Amino acid sequence: MDDIVAGAQHISINEERLKALARSVQTYFSNRPVSDLDGNALNPAEAPVVNDRDTLQYFLMRRAQSFVIWRWTGQADPAVEAFDCQVNGELFTGERAVNACIMRAIKDGVPLLNPEYLQSMTLADVESIYRDERGGPPTYQLLDRRLEKFREVGTVLAERYEGHMANLLREADGYLFRADGKGSIQALVREFPLSYGDYPFAKLAVTLMTALYNRRDLDIESTEEYLRLTRIEDPENLFGPTDYYIPMFLVRWGVFDISDEFSDHLKNRKLIDQDAPMEREFRACTLHVFDRVREIAGVSMAELDIEFWYQGAFRCRPCSPADADPVPCPHRTECLGWNHDRPRMDLGWPLVYTPFY
Repeated sequence: MDDIVAGAQHISINEERLKALARSVQTYFSNRPVSDLDGNALNPAEAPVVNDRDTLQYFLMRRAQSFVIWRWTGQADPAVEAFDCQVNGELFTGERAVNACIMRAIKDGVPLLNPEYLQSMTLADVESIYRDERGGPPTYQLLDRRLEKFREVGTVLAERYEGHMANLLREADGYLFRADGKGSIQALVREFPLSYGDYPFAKLAVTLMTALYNRRDLDIESTEEYLRLTRIEDPENLFGPTDYYIPMFLVRWGVFDISDEFSDHLKNRKLIDQDAPMEREFRACTLHVFDRVREIAGVSMAELDIEFWYQGAFRCRPCSPADADPVPCPHRTECLGWNHDRPRMDLGWPLVYTPFY
């Protein structure tokens, strides 16, 4: 990662802006009210409201579906928007739309926690899961790849872990990384290559383990087994996730200074090739910022993961200077794009057809 950051041609990290962001995060965390950032985790329409064995199985299957959560608008000019879907009469957007679709299926009796069913799924099954009650075919992209992931999760669970995610975590024994290779993140990347094999970034594996860990702090019933299996004995080895929204936040805030070519991609909503230097650079630089902000602000990586993702997805994405009533944002007063460099606000999130974020 350090080599990618040091040799980056499309991104440079503005150290002064990075330090200012760390101070902003530190100030916000020290005065933060009871956080609502996990509010959707307490909504039965979007997630299990108990921490038990089924919850472990659910999140392994569910997190593998968290990629390309956007779509082309179909307009003449290149434009994109977050995936949304009407589920049980309510419109959900982005990650929350995926949550709602899968929870609807489970409540309708689709056995998505059963490895045998996952192995036997068809494209029609996937289309049914992601159906939109407003009509028309599903607009969630890459349904064929999503089918491959459902099947892989079922197959690996059945063949390697006696049918359950709990056994993977039992082998990990609380470690993300182990010398014998059985750490939870190591196992996810190695054993589920289609679903989690995003080496060296491991975005979905990281967010899976962080989500399971952060749920321990929710005011919901948790079994002793869940608490034992989701503990993290090596928190120093936890690193940040690299997705679409967080780099957009870092560009707007001025932590990232970017090349004309990268700016052109973001402004004109051009696809970036998976594993191309541009993609590897914005992902590695994002990880570097996570590490430095954690170090300076003195906050945990699990907390920072939630804050940066929420910032990008629910504050930056809908934020526009043209909005007379912009979404509340604790970091806006020092945002470079909002205050001094408005062209940064025209830059969207990086678009990559990837199965990993």
